[in-house]
Amino acid sequence: MENQTPDIKDYLKIVKIRRKFLIIPFIVIALLSVILAVVLPSVYRSSATILIEEQEIPSELVKSTVTTFADQRIQIISQRIMSRSNLVDIIKKYDLYADDRKTETEEKILEKMRKSIKVETISADVIDPRSGAPTKATIAFSLAFDDESPALAQRVTNELTSLFLKENIKSRTQSAENAAMFLSEEARRLKDKIQQLQTTLAEFKEKNLHQLPEANQLNQQELTSLNNQLLSLDSQERSAQERRFYLEGQLAQIDPNALATNAVGNRVFDMKDRLKELQSQYPSLLARYSDNHPDVLKVKKEIESLQKEIGSNTDLNKLNAELTEKKAELAVLLKQYSEKHPDVVKLQRQVSSLQQAMVESRQSEYANSSLEPDNPAYITLKSQLEAANADLKSLAFTREQIKKKIEELRRNLMQAPLVEKDYMDLVQELNNTNQRYQEVSAREMEAQISQQLEVEKKGERFTLIDPPQEPLEPVSPNRIAILFLGFVLAIAGGFGSVALAEMMDSTIHSEKTIANILGVAPLATIPYLESQQENLALKRRRLLLLMGLSIAGIIAVTVFHFVIMPLDVFWYKLLRVTGTL
Repeated sequence: MENQTPDIKDYLKIVKIRRKFLIIPFIVIALLSVILAVVLPSVYRSSATILIEEQEIPSELVKSTVTTFADQRIQIISQRIMSRSNLVDIIKKYDLYADDRKTETEEKILEKMRKSIKVETISADVIDPRSGAPTKATIAFSLAFDDESPALAQRVTNELTSLFLKENIKSRTQSAENAAMFLSEEARRLKDKIQQLQTTLAEFKEKNLHQLPEANQLNQQELTSLNNQLLSLDSQERSAQERRFYLEGQLAQIDPNALATNAVGNRVFDMKDRLKELQSQYPSLLARYSDNHPDVLKVKKEIESLQKEIGSNTDLNKLNAELTEKKAELAVLLKQYSEKHPDVVKLQRQVSSLQQAMVESRQSEYANSSLEPDNPAYITLKSQLEAANADLKSLAFTREQIKKKIEELRRNLMQAPLVEKDYMDLVQELNNTNQRYQEVSAREMEAQISQQLEVEKKGERFTLIDPPQEPLEPVSPNRIAILFLGFVLAIAGGFGSVALAEMMDSTIHSEKTIANILGVAPLATIPYLESQQENLALKRRRLLLLMGLSIAGIIAVTVFHFVIMPLDVFWYKLLRVTGTL
């Protein structure tokens, strides 16, 4: 059996049979593409080019406080420029999107405007001055705005360009000002902290004046001096104690009252002598007379009166006897032992105690007898004894003061390590704060210089090198491309419709189809013979179709004229698209 693969004639026959499926989609799609190419409004773009210039003064001399990169700063400024408030002001100022504002929300209008603003950076291959390696750097950027009106696009672009330049100056100036202000505030805070630390350190020194590290050597020297003074006091006290022992012994052996004489040189008896004389006469009187004899009673009364006047000396005699005994024992021990032996020291104390008791007894006796001592030797020794006692009291007071001072110095020396730690911490903190203050002050001066650099516009800046112009040609839509794509889609749609209709149709139109179904070719092919009625019906359908298409065309043109665009404007635009006008 011959190969039944369809050839070009078969395809042409299919297209001829189903030509209406080819023509109608082709006409519709082509007509829509023409209408779309003509109806779509022209969008004009006005753009400006802004150059990023480096600072005029070398960065080695004056460092800028603006640390962001150019492209990063461009993005930051773009976000600030395209904020709601700025865009709303521009829309109101130039009456943008007047028709859309009547039907759409403000958010959609703002989003539409943001899409119409284009910011693109321009990079170039440069050499990094720090590393010497090639790199890409942003040297400029373009700013554009799209709108249906070329004049309006130019004015809005000019407005956006001005905002960019002003915002860059404002941003850099504000950044430098904020840096200077921050460093100034930090310097003031550090200065206040330094003053506070100095006050704290002064109070700490005043509170721990004798425990500071620099006072340790003086404390050691003073402690050594006080110990030497204490040793000297020991020697002075021993000497004064020995002198007091001697004076007390001498004073105990001297009668406070001297022997008085009259004008002719005879002795004048005092009360004690008179008492002794009467006591010696009383036994002889009792031997000669009775107890009631006037002489006996007289002597007896006088004796009682004198005893009552001067008191008894029985205790004094006992003390004197005991003192004599202890002195004898002390003399014996001193021959065997030294003065520092415990037994010798003990006896010395007992002797001193007895001597003091005798002196106090005599003083009490004469105090009770209302007799004043008149013996010059007794008075002299008593004055010397009182001076010795006063010296001992003074030495004891001085010793107590020295011991207190020594204890205070030892306490200061013991507390010195702890005080030194706190003191060094304060000093270290003060030094660190001073160092930090000097660093911040230096940076503050650099920030002020950088601020002046920005104020005088000597730093990195944006320079407008290509101002926005009113565009002459639209950037969109591409009407030629729309027409070309429309015709391509029209052809593809037509042939696709034919192919789809052929696949959906199950009728047999050729002998090859029969041969494919039956496996054998037919003997003969009889063409379809139309009757007169079928021919008339076909002509009637064609007439109706033509009339329907005409009416639909008239209605479409009318609707297009009154709803979408006037026909004269459409014809003018069509001529511009085709290039005839």
